[in-house]
Amino acid sequence: MMINSTNLLTIKSKPISYTASANAAATASVPEHKQTNSGLLNAYLNNMAMINTPAIKKAETTAPINYHNNLRSLFRNNESKILMIIPRVFNAKDTNGNEYIDNNEFHGTFLNAIDRLDEVKADGFNTLHILPINPPGQMKAMGTAGSLYAPKDILAIDPNLIDPNDPRSDKEQFKAFIDECHKRNIKVMLDLPSCASYDMFLEHPEWMAMESDGLAKTPQGWNDIRMFQPWKDEGKRTLNPKLLELHKQFVDMCIDLGVDGIRADVGRAKPVEFWDVLIPYSHMRDPEFGWLAETYTYEDASPQANMPYDRPQDSLRAGFDMIYGQYHIFHEWPNASTFMNYVKEQLDMSYSLPKGKSLIGSFATHDDISPMFHGGADYCNMTMGLQATLPMLNPYIVDGYQSGDKYTYKYENSQNSVTQTDNHEMTVHRGRPDIFNLSRKPGGNQPEIGNFMRSALAMRDKYKDVITKGTFIELDKSKDKNDQIIAYARHLNGKTLLVVANKNVNRPVACKIKVPTLKAGQELKNLLPSYGKESILQAHDNELSVELGPARVHVFEIDTPNIENYTNKIYRQNI
Repeated sequence: MMINSTNLLTIKSKPISYTASANAAATASVPEHKQTNSGLLNAYLNNMAMINTPAIKKAETTAPINYHNNLRSLFRNNESKILMIIPRVFNAKDTNGNEYIDNNEFHGTFLNAIDRLDEVKADGFNTLHILPINPPGQMKAMGTAGSLYAPKDILAIDPNLIDPNDPRSDKEQFKAFIDECHKRNIKVMLDLPSCASYDMFLEHPEWMAMESDGLAKTPQGWNDIRMFQPWKDEGKRTLNPKLLELHKQFVDMCIDLGVDGIRADVGRAKPVEFWDVLIPYSHMRDPEFGWLAETYTYEDASPQANMPYDRPQDSLRAGFDMIYGQYHIFHEWPNASTFMNYVKEQLDMSYSLPKGKSLIGSFATHDDISPMFHGGADYCNMTMGLQATLPMLNPYIVDGYQSGDKYTYKYENSQNSVTQTDNHEMTVHRGRPDIFNLSRKPGGNQPEIGNFMRSALAMRDKYKDVITKGTFIELDKSKDKNDQIIAYARHLNGKTLLVVANKNVNRPVACKIKVPTLKAGQELKNLLPSYGKESILQAHDNELSVELGPARVHVFEIDTPNIENYTNKIYRQNI
C-alpha cells in the first residue's frame, strides 16, 4: 500500500552533484555502523525469545529436509528476483469472462496457487512477495471483498484462500504452499500490513492512534483503515508494548510456518525504535529472515499527514535489508541525467550504511499504474533490461507484467448484489492490480514481454558477478540534445557489459557515446533479444555511435579489459 500514491507519482528526483574519481571511489571510507541495540536491549530480546510462546501450532507438514532459508543473503547480495502475487487472484478461475469471481467460479487459493509455481520458477524468479493473507475488515470497507491492507486480524488467514474441500486447516494449507515453493527453491516473503481495519479499531482500541479530538487517525486517501499507535509515550520514545507484542506474534507465525521474510507495508508508519526491536527479534529465531521496507528516497522531503517520519536511510540502519527506492517514477523523470543521478545517489548513500544494503528494482509496484500505459511492450522491455543490469538492487516484477496486463476491469464502478463486506461497490485502482475484490487472475496479450523478461533475468544470472559486484561506470555522450540516451558500463576483473537505452518511447534518438578503449569495428556481443524498431550501432575507436529505436535497450559484452584505467567516472558498490 502506498499512502497518497497519486501525489507521490508527481514528485521528481532531485539531481545530485556527486562524482567520484576512480581513486576516491576506491578509497571511500565506510563509516562504522553504530549498533542501535544496547546491551540491555540485547538482554531483553534474549529473555523474550526464551519466554515467548509461538503464536500458532506448527503444521504437521514439514519443509524439505535439505531446505535452508537464505533470503537475507539473497537480498544483501542482490541475488533475489522477486515476483509479487495476490493469492486470491493468482490462479482464480474466471470461466464466464466477466473478470469477477461469481456464481460457481473459484477464486485463488493457496492450493491452486501451487499449479503456477513451475511457471514462476521457469520465468527465473526465486522469491515470491505475497500480498497480505489476512481476512479483510467488513465495516467501512472498500470493494466487495475488502482491501488487502485493511486486515481484521493480522494473525488469522483469509477464508477465501482456503480450499473447503481439503481437510487440512488454514495454516496447514498455507504451509503446504510454502513447502512447494521451497521444493523449487523459491523463497516466500509475506506482507505485513501497516494499518488496521475499522473492525480491528473497534475491537482493540489499545493498539490504535487517536487524533486530539478523540477520532481515530486515518491515513490520507484511505477511508477504510485506521493507524496503529506505536508509542506508549512518544516524548520519552517508549513503545506501545501491546502493539509490539502483536507484531512479535506475527513474526512468530511467519517463522513457524516457514515464511522466509517480511515486506513491511509503509515502513515509515512505525518509527525506527519499533523496527530496532522487531527485526533483531526475528533474527534471534532465524538469522536469515529477510526484511524489505516500503519506503522511498524522496519521502524525506514530502512527509504525509499523520505518519511518523524517518528517512529511508534510518530504515536501513534499523535492520531492513532493502527499501523500495523510486524507479517506479522513472516515467516521470524528464531525461537520462535524472536517472543516472539517482543511481549514483544510491551508491553514494550506501557508504553511510552497513554493507549489503539495497533496493528493489521495480519500475512498477502494485500501487503504480501498469507500465503498459507508459509505452506498451517496448517500455516494459526497456525498463526490464535496465533493472537486470543496475547495481545495488534486486529485480522486482508485479504478476501480470510478463503478459502486458493493463488492469482495466469490466466491473469497474459497478455494484454487486453479493458481497463479503458492507460495501457493494466494486472499487478498483484504475490501471492497477485489484486489491479490493475477488477478481480474475492477471492477464494480458503481450507474451513477448515475458519472453524478454526471461532472457533478461537469465542474462543477469550468467553475468551475476559483474552486475552484483562490479563497478558502475558513467559514460559521456555528445549530440544527445534532449538527453534521452542512458549509457553506462558494468565492469569486473576485465569483463565489461555495455548498456545503452533510449528513454524516449515515441521516437528514435541518435548520439555518440564515449567508451574508453573500445576499438573500431569491434564485435558488440548482443546479450538480449531484439524488439521494436531496429537500432543502428557502430563501434569506433573509444566511441560508439548509436541510433536507438523508441524505448530500446541493448546490453553488450565488449572487449575493454582496461576501461577503468581511462575514466574517472567510476562508482563502486558497498558490498
